Amino acid sequence: MRTKHFIFVFAMISSMTLIGQSKNYFPNLTRTAIDTSFGIFFNYDKDFTRFINKPCHELDKKDPHFCDRDSVPVESTVVAKFKNSIVKDSITIVYSEGFSADPGFIVTNKKGKTIGSFSCLEFYINGLGTIYTSGHVNNMYDRRRKFQLKSDTILEIVQPYNYVGVKGKTLKAITLYKDKVGTDVIAQLPKDYEIEILLGDGKTEDYAADSYFLVKTDFGLVGWLRLTNEDQFGAVLKELFFAGD
Repeated sequence: MRTKHFIFVFAMISSMTLIGQSKNYFPNLTRTAIDTSFGIFFNYDKDFTRFINKPCHELDKKDPHFCDRDSVPVESTVVAKFKNSIVKDSITIVYSEGFSADPGFIVTNKKGKTIGSFSCLEFYINGLGTIYTSGHVNNMYDRRRKFQLKSDTILEIVQPYNYVGVKGKTLKAITLYKDKVGTDVIAQLPKDYEIEILLGDGKTEDYAADSYFLVKTDFGLVGWLRLTNEDQFGAVLKELFFAGD
């Protein structure tokens, strides 16, 4: 009995530890919560980044990001300034919760001109100016992306596919195909069938829904799921839905 009790307690403690943990993908970066209501985190290299985290209405009036608190529909926060040998001048990283619960970050040059805009919940920037973002904002799943800061521009490192990793039961019968186009069928699945969404298109832009996903059946077959406009709003899988305007 004592052995069973010990195993039960150990399992409970282990489960609670796992639930409370947030995986640190980049342990060399400092992680800070920016907006707890949306679960927003900013991750940065202290050697190249000056953390500020100041609302725009508290800035000097000469600052290009200053705002009059009573005249802006959505207030922004200057999170940090970043500088390394790649950029001509320091860049500024700004956070906003968006006009309709669309949180994200923008990166501007010294004059306040936007050089990058990121819909995300997590923003990472390392000393080399490499930027990583993640989060289910203006997309259909938690999309992880990579960008590179080059002088006064930011370029995305486009992946051939995006990892999705969403599991759930189908809300209606679906068909999986051999290709994105064509008539060759891999599987016809009924409602309430367990599937896993493996991959999405790496070229889908923000505010655009995906039309094709690579899906694995519970048995282990893999095929392409083609979504209609209706399907893109959670009609196939409740865990896969378009979040955005």
